[in-house]
Amino acid sequence: MTPASGFFFRKTVGNTTVPTWRTKLLVWMMPILFLGAGMGWLVSSYLWVANATETTGIVTNVIAQTAADSADIFYNPEFSYTWTDGTETKGALGLASPEFNFEIGSEHSILFDPAVKGNVRFSGFSFNYFGPFVIFAISGMFALISLVLWIWIKAIARKRDLKKD
Repeated sequence: MTPASGFFFRKTVGNTTVPTWRTKLLVWMMPILFLGAGMGWLVSSYLWVANATETTGIVTNVIAQTAADSADIFYNPEFSYTWTDGTETKGALGLASPEFNFEIGSEHSILFDPAVKGNVRFSGFSFNYFGPFVIFAISGMFALISLVLWIWIKAIARKRDLKKD
């Protein structure tokens, strides 16, 4: 007589214990979610950079902000650049860092979105694509943990099959 299926394990037609779909979902959900988030962010960044226009931005203002939990000072530079129609436009990165303490009047290579005024980024691989690759690394770590957990779950299923004999 075959016992009813449980939440984590079920019996097959050949009376073999296997993990249920719920177990597979619980084990593999985090790496798959992080992989999907990383892919979404990577595609979004690629499309933004592919549609952006590179130009030289001149620093017009640097906003200094002090972190609430430390004494670190973060800087958010504002740039002046020439828009596609030839007008001067200002835009900020929307990202503050201790590394962005630029001199006013200094020139930097930036990308701007021709569809939205004021939306700028630095050009370069690390500024535009580093975040998605960090998410991929987190997905890889979760995948290793899930693999170890999956091997352990399969071992439990084998032990249950050996107990019935």
